[in-house]
Amino acid sequence: MKFFLPLLLATLVPTSSAQEVISVHGSGTTNPQKCYWDIMDKLMKQSKQPIRLTYRGVGSGNGQSDFIGDESTLEPYNDFGSGDIPLSQQQYDLFEPNSILHLPIVMGAISFFHSVPTGGKKLFLEPCVLAKILNREITDWTDDEITNLNPDLNLESPFPIRVVHRKNGSSSTASITAYLNQVCSAEWPDNLVGSTIVWKTDTEACEGSGGMTDCIRNEVGTIGYIDSGHGHAEGLQEIDLLNADGEYLSSKEAGEKNGILAAATEDAGIPPALDQSFANINLLNQPGASTWPIVAMTFIYVRKDLSYMSPESAGLLKGFLTALYRDEYTEICAEEFGFVPVTGDLRDKALDQIDSLITNGGANWTFEVFTQGDGVGQAENVFSWKRDSYSELEQDHLVSQVEALQRQLDEMKNGGGDGDSDGDGESGGDGSVPDHTHEFDFERDEELTAALILAAISFSLWIITLIFFCVKFVMRV
Repeated sequence: MKFFLPLLLATLVPTSSAQEVISVHGSGTTNPQKCYWDIMDKLMKQSKQPIRLTYRGVGSGNGQSDFIGDESTLEPYNDFGSGDIPLSQQQYDLFEPNSILHLPIVMGAISFFHSVPTGGKKLFLEPCVLAKILNREITDWTDDEITNLNPDLNLESPFPIRVVHRKNGSSSTASITAYLNQVCSAEWPDNLVGSTIVWKTDTEACEGSGGMTDCIRNEVGTIGYIDSGHGHAEGLQEIDLLNADGEYLSSKEAGEKNGILAAATEDAGIPPALDQSFANINLLNQPGASTWPIVAMTFIYVRKDLSYMSPESAGLLKGFLTALYRDEYTEICAEEFGFVPVTGDLRDKALDQIDSLITNGGANWTFEVFTQGDGVGQAENVFSWKRDSYSELEQDHLVSQVEALQRQLDEMKNGGGDGDSDGDGESGGDGSVPDHTHEFDFERDEELTAALILAAISFSLWIITLIFFCVKFVMRV
């Protein structure tokens, strides 16, 4: 709902010659899609002009296909693509030499998550055992190869393993299959490497990051893979992996020790210029005691010559790409979604390339973070942090209230609340304490339900009010 309001405003603004809506549309990897959506949402609010920015989370493979477009003409289906894998050498060679860019945006960990009832204990797996699980050579969580690594794992036998994987071409699939092949080729051969592979028939396909999350969560004993930020945000249990230095760790632990950026070593194969091929980059199983073994770099694929776009849209795309390297926009990528924005030399190279994009006279968008007088902040092509949506501020406040109430309800359902621990309460003849928790829970449930209903009503009224004013504005024009 948060992303609905700017889109509603953009579609209701009249498209006269004086105020034509400027649009940019991208597609690709689902991993950082929420990060992209949030940045686009902010930019649409901060613009004086009516603009529309969209991104379809359809997987890296589809993002690459949309970016290449018709292979006979190379006419793209999107304005930019995005993926956690680079274009292959064959794809890169479709274009004129040095005519396209791989802009590195963020780095993130790909992790394995599970729904095994471990009693809060860690689950450890080394690469070859993991390969056997995914290839269905190991099909039970009580298998000796698993319990030898996890002596405290106490499960009834049999305890079947359910393996889930991404349905369509996915950078996550490409990363985990390349990793398994690199570290345990005897169990994971070359023919099982790629964004789309032939899985065993007794595995299950799940669509997108959201679908993978549901698949892992909804059935006990499931193992699957997803970007770690998404998995942790959804409260999934992560598997600790053995890294190149022989250390078991989780991606969260690695991230806290700078172990995600550490994968971008000199041996990772990152080319010196961003308009060269990235086909040979390798961020997998890099050395370091705290380095996470499965790291992906998210790229934006963009043509250096944007003449195929209107000058207005080309200028807006250039502004959006610049925002992806500004801390005030990307902090949500790190804080809420667990990604690590690129820094240093890579960031500087990206900004230089963005600055030199050919837009055929498209306006250069600027950013107002601190108040700029003399009409500067009020100019046409300015993203101003001084603009915001009051209705969205109210939504955020209501969402926070509802989340707090939901946490209280969860605590009560889990047996939380204030107990009578000082020994002064009533007791029965056998020394037991009468159970009044049901009365307490009932009263609190009534209060919480009423509060949730009031919050929902208030939220709905804000939406209705916004629609009313938008329609009134359109009719007046």
